[in-house]
Amino acid sequence: MSRIELLPDNLINKIAAGEVLERPSSAVKELVENSLDANAKKIDVFIRNGGKSEITVSDDGFGIGKNDLQKAVLRHATSKLNSNDIANVKTMGFRGEALSSIVSVSNFTLRSNCSDCYEGYEINLLSGNLKHIKPVSQKKGTYVNVKDLFFSTPARLKFLKSENYESLLIKKLIQKFALINFNTEFNLFFNKKRIIRTSISNSKIPKDKFIDRVGQVLGNEFIENSVELNTYKDDLSLTGLLGIPTFNYSNSNNQFIFVNGRIINDKSLNVILKVAYRDLMFHDRFPQLIINIKCPHNWVDVNVHPMKNEVRFEDEKFLKSFIISSVKSELEKIGHRTSNLKFSRKIKKASSRNYVQNDLILKDHIDTSENLSEKKELFKEVNKEVEEFYPLGFAKSQLHQNYIISQTQKGIIIVDQHAAHERIVYEKLKKDFYNNKIQTQILLIPVVIKIETLALENLKDKFSLFKKYGLKMELFGLNSIIVREIPLIISDCNVKKLVESLVHEIINDDNLDSLESEINKICSTMACHGSIRSGREMQLEEMNQLLRKMEGTKFSGQCNHGRPTYVELDLDEIEKLFGRK
Repeated sequence: MSRIELLPDNLINKIAAGEVLERPSSAVKELVENSLDANAKKIDVFIRNGGKSEITVSDDGFGIGKNDLQKAVLRHATSKLNSNDIANVKTMGFRGEALSSIVSVSNFTLRSNCSDCYEGYEINLLSGNLKHIKPVSQKKGTYVNVKDLFFSTPARLKFLKSENYESLLIKKLIQKFALINFNTEFNLFFNKKRIIRTSISNSKIPKDKFIDRVGQVLGNEFIENSVELNTYKDDLSLTGLLGIPTFNYSNSNNQFIFVNGRIINDKSLNVILKVAYRDLMFHDRFPQLIINIKCPHNWVDVNVHPMKNEVRFEDEKFLKSFIISSVKSELEKIGHRTSNLKFSRKIKKASSRNYVQNDLILKDHIDTSENLSEKKELFKEVNKEVEEFYPLGFAKSQLHQNYIISQTQKGIIIVDQHAAHERIVYEKLKKDFYNNKIQTQILLIPVVIKIETLALENLKDKFSLFKKYGLKMELFGLNSIIVREIPLIISDCNVKKLVESLVHEIINDDNLDSLESEINKICSTMACHGSIRSGREMQLEEMNQLLRKMEGTKFSGQCNHGRPTYVELDLDEIEKLFGRK
């Protein structure tokens, strides 16, 4: 048997580097965190060949003194950790492994000048071996240059991806830093070309500074399609922006999550947010959002992951419950609002006032006035009132027996009649279920449906559950069931198709992880079958009734699968299309 021996320091450092540094973006993250801990107000990042050839991070922070330069690049050397209070970490970096890890696998140069120093100093190391320390001309702050990252560990270098891919990861990382550190200016350059440029807002209000930074980093489209999140309970708070459900994405890349200002890539938090948006978007879509979770530092363990990507909370159950309830509560405020990245603008909050025909409103008010100028003034006032209380306008026609064309004061709205009614029915079914008020209708001719014997055995246990939703069914013979009652709200549905869909959903899906999930799934299936079908001709009065119901129904801007129920075309945009503006 071989004897146990201690590994040499250079090999230990390379192994540590493999844990802390996964790719160039990992090195950028560590260096930028050092700049932030040094209270930098401006950070410039220069990247060449996706970071594989060269990474430079320059800041205007506190800097490092001459006598600390050599210590700064040693393992387990840090100025950021109080050994007597290791559970209360407040800085971004704290392990004392980052610089030593980067130094061990690169050609590393660090220049720094402290605020109270007369001159700057430079240290250079190659694969961890000291080459020189010398005085240099350096502005206040720190300059770090990393060349040929992983050159001494070819296996790691081999598994890096293309320049474009590695560059994209670095860009996403700097975006995250810029979003949460809106009091710091960030600039990112790829091969001398500026990719990200931010400035510090002149506003003294933190919320306004944050919104301004979001616009700089992600664009105004993100702001226009989001709602503000600002909730707290005990010593826990959530702030940021929540994308409305139709403003979704194909993956979780556009979820920017922070804990006490620290960038977090924690799948468990992604799952919690997915649950919070459940039944508002399709299963393979993800909400776009920015959330900063603030809590006492001793509530969270930031030391569980070598790259500090994941954290552990003292009370994860409480956190999960708080996030889900907070997000749902804020999303309920969006009313019928939907996103339309080409045409839409924000629509005023819906009113619950009863529907009144637009033409009648104008006629009743204006005909009572004898003076022409007074009539014009009244016309403007009534138009304003109509816009405020009926933001989805008034139906003018039906297109292809599926789309309602509505006129508003600002333009036109196109409504998907099936998708819109599906959300209305769905929310009504859920509300009545929870309030125990589902109204039913006895079928004059009960519907008999043949079911496979194996499925029938499993279905018998669900009869009592279906009854709570207003769907009364019983066994009928050896291989059939008979449906005797259905919910009144879906009285026009095809009962046979509805029950067959429910049987398929409930019997073949074992992934229902909660009662709420089961309720949502059943209501969604019933709503789909009980809503106005595509291809059905509607009268003008029916169309307007649907618009009024949309204005009074939460989440009516998207169907149960997360698709928009309507799009708005602004009159100014329409006139531009025809060259009138």
